[in-house]
Amino acid sequence: MRFIINIVCFLFLLPLIATAQTYKYIGVENGLSNRRIFDIQKDSIGYMWFLTNEGIDRYNGKDIKHYKLIGENKESSSPIHLGWLYFEEKGKLWVIGKAGRIFQYNQEHDVFNKVYKLPKTPVNISYGYMDHNHRIWLCSRYSIALYDTQTGETHQMPNELKSSITSIEQVDNDHFFMATNKGVRYVKLENEALQIVPLEPLDKIQAQISALHFHQESQRLFIGTFEKGVFAYDIRQQRIIHSNTDLSDVNIARIRPLNRTELLIATEGMGIHKINVNSCISEPYITSSYKSYNEMNSNNINDIYIDEEKRIWIANYPEGITIIDNRYKNYNWIKHSIGNRQSLVNDQVHSVIEDSDGDLWFGTSNGISLYQSKTGQWHSFLSSFDHQLKDKNHIFITLCEVSPGIIWAGGYTSGVYKINKRTLSVEYFSPYLLSPDNIRPDKYIRDIVKDSKGYIWSGGFYNLKCFDLSLNSVRLYPGINSVTAITEKDDGHMWIGTSAGLYLLDKESGRFQYVALQEETTYINTLYQAEDLSLYIGTNGSGVVVYNAKDNTFKHYHKDNCALISNNIYTILPESDGHILMSTENGISCFQPLQASVLLLPELTSTLDFPKCHFDHHKVAPCAPRSATLSFTSFHLPTHDTDLSSPVFCRNDRLLPSVQRRAGIAER
Repeated sequence: MRFIINIVCFLFLLPLIATAQTYKYIGVENGLSNRRIFDIQKDSIGYMWFLTNEGIDRYNGKDIKHYKLIGENKESSSPIHLGWLYFEEKGKLWVIGKAGRIFQYNQEHDVFNKVYKLPKTPVNISYGYMDHNHRIWLCSRYSIALYDTQTGETHQMPNELKSSITSIEQVDNDHFFMATNKGVRYVKLENEALQIVPLEPLDKIQAQISALHFHQESQRLFIGTFEKGVFAYDIRQQRIIHSNTDLSDVNIARIRPLNRTELLIATEGMGIHKINVNSCISEPYITSSYKSYNEMNSNNINDIYIDEEKRIWIANYPEGITIIDNRYKNYNWIKHSIGNRQSLVNDQVHSVIEDSDGDLWFGTSNGISLYQSKTGQWHSFLSSFDHQLKDKNHIFITLCEVSPGIIWAGGYTSGVYKINKRTLSVEYFSPYLLSPDNIRPDKYIRDIVKDSKGYIWSGGFYNLKCFDLSLNSVRLYPGINSVTAITEKDDGHMWIGTSAGLYLLDKESGRFQYVALQEETTYINTLYQAEDLSLYIGTNGSGVVVYNAKDNTFKHYHKDNCALISNNIYTILPESDGHILMSTENGISCFQPLQASVLLLPELTSTLDFPKCHFDHHKVAPCAPRSATLSFTSFHLPTHDTDLSSPVFCRNDRLLPSVQRRAGIAER
């Protein structure tokens, strides 16, 4: 059987998306003023700004503040008047209204002030633009107003294109590409007047243009249209290059640079595509998936913003904002589906193991689920849905494969359930039936593990027991109770964690030695012995203690002397690079043994990716080499006012052979 380690994690063998991405969602339930977002910008401080259908929202990474834009002593009606959001390099934030109003953000007073308004006109602004010369363009069908943000001066000039402008891209100080509902023209701004510069075959394009992006390095203009897809105009070669992907059925809302050679194309209906600026070959990049709870959740994209950390901020209707961070590995989110037997039987997952066939077992608060990795089929056992067992206890907190295809399950019962995977049958037995001794029934069984000799160890509220399946016998080790964690030290000794501290047990003699740790360190949640024989002890309230049994020394790590985010350590699990993961109710910390330092894993903190979940103290099993994935679950104990409907998460991580050996996994 596979080695089991206490962690709020589990392994999942379903194939994950090839490009690992971690998703975060921001909606009206998180404070957004409206689900429809038109524009996204980031200021010099690091705040994200969203132009919504209700006004302006500012996001500081945790909270959202809504701003009311005031003009002529009344609030600006955002669905009619607000249209574009721009951020200058000097730190100024500007909002352009469709009625010709310009607002500037005053950082000192934290308000938006109206700095300009066009003379009253019945014509609305079709496009607002800020160029590299610090001028704001207010474009209507027949005229264009240029507002100088540095001097406050304004200049009016005719719209020589005689059509509603939909997008502008600046080429140099004086030259611009301007798009309309009829096509694209190349213009020169000289002596405060526009001059159209002929460019064939660009001038022959007849299309409703919705987005432009000029790529300076390649000297190519990328053109997004309504109903005619995306194509590029090469200035040097003076030719049109069409993309290989047919996007003719949707509107292209935005084109943004992802890196030096790739652009992102936001569409209203087909998600986000990625196009190579040199080959003009495009492909779907971020599109909706309804197979997972943690993937893109809408294909209607209004805007994209890529920040300096390469996070992609997406304005997608009707969800709001979706953030994709490619720096971190992705996870699958598996939840119980009501009425669907082909799903996880319950969302409160306590224990996960992988058996010798590579199949996964989940111990939950309502029975046990088996996921068969080859067929993708689910089976459940001992749940309330099994009507003949409706009066039984259905909470299972530990699982162990005692022999190929035979799973033992322990929980809030005095005995053990034995599941035969081949026949899908269940049998209950009490340990006292195997022993002539009078064994006191346990209130619960907290941990079941298999040691290197094939003996099965079971720890519960009253008893520590060892089963020899070859002789069909059980040995009771009196004197140790309230067992919380079990791990093997060597062939002759076992580490036993309890609510009262740590013990070292001699298997043969049955004698045990109490190991005094720290004065305040008593309740042990989890144990992990590293390859150098250092014992990592996760405690309840006292952080982590690293015990060196060779010289009887201790190193104590807690919130006050390192970067641990909590002193409640529920799980300790090794990574392939030698680092050690530690789960807490606030997220995951990573311990670096060589540097003796602790790092926070930001993609696995409950405040970032899992705001409604907690990482707590149940099982994980390292997965088989063929899948090479490591995953995380969450479960929160029923204390205080907690929501128990916690989901299960899976994250991609690689397990190298060293970890596989520690996990008792054979190479295949």
